[in-house]
Amino acid sequence: MSYLKSIRIHFLIVTLVFFLSTALGFIHSSANPEFALQSLEEVSKLFDIIKNFTPFEIMLFIFFNNAIKSLIILMLGIGFGILPLLFIAYNGYIIGLVVYTISRENGFTYILSAILPHGIIELPMVFISAAIGLKIGYEMFRSIKGQTADIRSEFSRGVRFFFYRIMPLLFVAAVVETFVTPFIVAAITGIRI
Repeated sequence: MSYLKSIRIHFLIVTLVFFLSTALGFIHSSANPEFALQSLEEVSKLFDIIKNFTPFEIMLFIFFNNAIKSLIILMLGIGFGILPLLFIAYNGYIIGLVVYTISRENGFTYILSAILPHGIIELPMVFISAAIGLKIGYEMFRSIKGQTADIRSEFSRGVRFFFYRIMPLLFVAAVVETFVTPFIVAAITGIRI
């Protein structure tokens, strides 16, 4: 908990950037639906890759995809924290596109039931990874300004927190997304995913 307290400001910044960019993606899509559909063609290619996987393979794919990306955005914080923020902003924007496009077809109940079961675990873990990257970037900035900064210690603490806390919860989120979320969506909306 003490480590989480040390990155709480960075976590709040990352969360704010995510939700603002999600809103921007949603608003932009509503103004340009054709652009949203074209953009989502790229996202749908990912689903084409995994559609023939077994459920266990899908779970592993989701887990490793999220874990590797989260670790990378954490480590790329060394570049003054810019890349973690860009990653969060881009993904928020894409989610805004997805939410607008799919909610037009299936409604917001479908969106909420398809995101919330695993999203309440997965999204905070991704946000924390980006927040750690942002904190590392902040320490880099302090160092360049000649202020006291312990970049190596901050980096080491962040990586340890990732492997001991974030990674196991990303695994739980992947299990929920693969084996629980589809049942919740079907039960609430009657739509099979």
